[in-house]
Amino acid sequence: MGAVRRRQPDGSWQGVQPRDYAAVPGVVRHELIGAPHYRVRYFEVAPGGRTALERHAHDHGVVIQSGRARVTLGVERHELGPGDVVYVGPDELHCFEALGDEPLGFICVAPPAGRGA
Repeated sequence: MGAVRRRQPDGSWQGVQPRDYAAVPGVVRHELIGAPHYRVRYFEVAPGGRTALERHAHDHGVVIQSGRARVTLGVERHELGPGDVVYVGPDELHCFEALGDEPLGFICVAPPAGRGA
């Protein structure tokens, strides 16, 4: 059965409980869609914060929604803003850092948990 997740004026998502991410302070994850073949999550990173520097067996796509970011992809670093899209390849070392005074918000599409996640 389908579902709709609406973004609320306070930045929360209707019907979605925010969760901490990978024991990294200042990063919150919202599981928007947990479909059989993919999942869509929204991450918010506090100003000056970052996600874990990590790698996964699966690839994933990221769309920057708000704020400014510095992304590490392997040995390269790129500065990004709203509307920019990132492809993270399988086993590629990566990290997203919030730049400036506002939170970084991004959508991530990846395989479902337990399938290379």
